[in-house]
Amino acid sequence: MKLRLRLRVPSKPENGLVREHLGTDSDSDSHQQNIKRRKLDEYRNDVIKLERDWKTHHLLRNKKLILVLDLDLTLMESTAIAKLSSEEKYLLEEAEVVEQGGGKGTLFAYQDKKFPLLVKLRPFVKQFLKAANDMFEMYIYTKANRIYALRVARLLDPDGDYFASRIITRDDERPGCEKKSLDEVVGHENMVLIVDDNRDMWPKHQENLINIHAYRYFSSKSAKDGNFKSFAERKIDESETNGMLARILEGLQRVHRQFFHPELEVNLAHGDVRLILKMIRLKVLAGCVLFFSTSWFMGNPPEEVPFWIMAKELGAMCSLELGTAVTHMVIVDMETKEAKWAEQKKKLLVNPGWIEASYHSCRREPEDNFAVHEAFL
Repeated sequence: MKLRLRLRVPSKPENGLVREHLGTDSDSDSHQQNIKRRKLDEYRNDVIKLERDWKTHHLLRNKKLILVLDLDLTLMESTAIAKLSSEEKYLLEEAEVVEQGGGKGTLFAYQDKKFPLLVKLRPFVKQFLKAANDMFEMYIYTKANRIYALRVARLLDPDGDYFASRIITRDDERPGCEKKSLDEVVGHENMVLIVDDNRDMWPKHQENLINIHAYRYFSSKSAKDGNFKSFAERKIDESETNGMLARILEGLQRVHRQFFHPELEVNLAHGDVRLILKMIRLKVLAGCVLFFSTSWFMGNPPEEVPFWIMAKELGAMCSLELGTAVTHMVIVDMETKEAKWAEQKKKLLVNPGWIEASYHSCRREPEDNFAVHEAFL
């Protein structure tokens, strides 16, 4: 007796069950592509790590750290010639006209047909870069486009001695990247310092950051109201010897000396500029009790006021209440009752610029240089 076995084979997959079980050619291809992409990412990360390790070793052997510098409002300022105020037109006669190369002065005009531009270098910037180059491998990091960045970089570094190809622009970043990061910097984060006027651009690297006061030379970016006159309109400028960059350089020198201190028996590869910067700052105003007048806080809570934040980082105690423990009065108006009280009690009176200057130089600046009647911005 013969048994007949009948196998039922569906003429087509029902509800996609067969396709789901076996998979399609496109699924297989996609899976293989994901594996290749993952392996490529791993390989790329390994290469980047090796490159960073090698660069770190090379720099430390030469007693150098890494310095990342913002461009606009940190090292210079630019403005469209069309935006010059009537009181700034005289600058066109004083500016050095440049095409592609660098110049010898600090004020330059690009007579571009599409966008004629005036560029003003920050006072002391050339001395700053020359001195910093002995201690750091330097990068420019700007949110401007590459053509603009290269053009301005040639004014700062005409021979390519300082930055070479280490210029990072928005054209080099991943699409949609709104903030700055150290991903494009070849070196470990523990040896990187950043100088930028915009603290908010570095959310992941606040401990590496030295926040510099923005350089606003032209009226197009300095005018807060109709009564404010720009540096250019007043025909003045920041101090060469006692300005922002001079103080920043002093702070950088302190961090560099501490990092490579010969008596510190520490493996340099484990040194950390973030910790050194923090420890140096904490000692600057240690023992000082600062009273802040809220009249110039513009309604902001203290913890959001930059000078309050700086003072805390410098080791000072901050207060909104008067008392015998107060050592310094941080005010902008001598006609207030708090100022009168301070004079009676022989307290030290300073404008907020004293905190900023001490923050940048990483040392306690002489209070006498920051009298309340002196402008601090």
